[in-house]
Formats: sequence, C-alpha cells, structure tokens
Amino acid sequence: MHNVIQPTSTVTQCVARIKSVEEYLNAVNNAFQRICTTTGKCELWYRGQNELNQPSKPVPWDLIPNIARKPRNPLMEIIYLSKFKSYAIPFVQGLPSFPIPNGPAAYWHWLFIMQHYGVPTRILDWSRDALTGLFFALDGRTANDGRPDAAVWILNPVRLNEAFSFHSFVTPGYIPNVDEETFNLYFGPNAEILANKKPAAAIGPLNNPHIVAQKGIFTVFPHEKEITPLNLMPDASNYLLEICVDAASIPLISAQLERYGVTRFTLYPDITEVSRQINLEVQEEGQLYAAAPSSIQNIPKSNVKI
Repeated sequence: MHNVIQPTSTVTQCVARIKSVEEYLNAVNNAFQRICTTTGKCELWYRGQNELNQPSKPVPWDLIPNIARKPRNPLMEIIYLSKFKSYAIPFVQGLPSFPIPNGPAAYWHWLFIMQHYGVPTRILDWSRDALTGLFFALDGRTANDGRPDAAVWILNPVRLNEAFSFHSFVTPGYIPNVDEETFNLYFGPNAEILANKKPAAAIGPLNNPHIVAQKGIFTVFPHEKEITPLNLMPDASNYLLEICVDAASIPLISAQLERYGVTRFTLYPDITEVSRQINLEVQEEGQLYAAAPSSIQNIPKSNVKI
C-alpha cells in the first residue's frame, strides 16, 4: 500500500463539471479566484487525465508519478536509468539536445528524456497552457467508450513550493530549474530523506520539441520508497483543484479544440505525427468531396502533367 495521507479537504471533488470549451475557460477563471488569493501575478499549471480518480479505484488516477505505482517504487530509478542509458545511446545522439556527459545536469537530462519516452520516473508532467491541459484530458477518448468523466487538475506551483527554501535570497515559493544546486539537495539522485515529503514544482531542460510545444513544466517527487499523491496531501486545497469534463461531451469539446488549433500535430511537432495528420486531412477532405454537388464532382480533370 502507498503511504497515503487522508485529505482534510474536498480537493479531490470537482469544483466544476464542464461540457464545452467555453465552460472550461470560465472554470479556469474561477480557479484563479480560488487558489490565487495573493496579490501580484499568479501562474497556474494544468494537467489533463483521461479519467477521474474514484474511491473504487483510488490509485490509477491520483497525482503520483509512474514509478511510484505498485509494484514499482522510486528507489528503482537507478535501475531504469542504467538500462535506459544502455539501450538509448544509439538513438539519443540524434536528438536535438544530446545529454551532456557528466555532473547533475546530465542526470536530469537523461531523466527528462526517459520521462518523455514513457520510462517510469519521479516526474509528473504539467503545462502552462490551459487548453493543452484540456487536450490531454481528452486524448485517446472516444464517444460512448463507457469510461467516466475526464479531469483537468489545476496547480498553483508557487503555493506548493512555499514548503521549500531553495535559496536564501528569494522568498519561499520560488520555482527553480532542476539544474540548480539547492534543488539537487532536495531532489537530486543523492538527496537525503527529508521530513518534508512534498514534490516541488520545477523547470526542466527543454531537450525535446514536444516539451516546448506543450509548454511543459513539472513536479518532481522525493527520491524515497513511499510517495504520497499530491492530491492527498493534507493542505492540497491551498494549491490544487480539479475540473471534471463530462464524458458525454468529449466529442464536442474535442471538435472545438481542433477548431481552435489545439491538436496532436501542434503539440507533437515532429515527423512521427505527419502520417497521422495527413490521414486525418484526407479523411475529412474525402467526406467533403463525397458531400459536394454532382456538378462539382464532374469537373473535368486538368490536362496539366506533374
């Protein structure tokens, strides 16, 4: 069993159940009023999940990194890291940012590449963009798939980080880069086990174009065997809330996001998505052609040779 701290708030209950992009954006605006009560600029982060966390299934959709799900645990990170380095070296040399050879920065570069390609890590992905968070809540869902509502979690990263003092010259709440020395004291591979079990919000290396396109930022969890999900922290309602996405409205919302230019092709800008995008366009254009008046369909073909 996970070392679970029971919540003292209703943070895991949805603050709104939305059925359109318009309703979602209104809920986001309300989120600023709920968890951005301090003066000055407030930044919120977004994480979409395909399903709500439910009492009957308490583990799969809690805010916890992949490596912390049984039977894995974060102490296995060194195993995953060593195996990934062994198998990935022939391939990563062609990536936009090849990991530097030594030091803590290399460790984090490797870890973020692992995260990007689906290897379990202590990292949880978020986005600075509200519509990107909504997209990932719906990605892979279809109409009438029998699954419950989807969800978008909204995080105030500064409030979360008030639990840490990463530097003496900045106030608690500072969002560090993972390469910073003091961040490594808390969360690096050789960090000591601390009384504070919270994750921290951090900026990772932009070593993949997907991270850039998705406006990716991250929460990094402690390097210890038992991890408490973020949404089950006793003070979670101070910096976290959840918006439900009505399952029956997913096709409508997906169509709206596509209309606004939020698609897999814009969020995964590389050649791996080209064939998918071409197939979608041809399918849509074919439907339009089939619905066109017969007078248009019978226009003579051009004699121009290509």
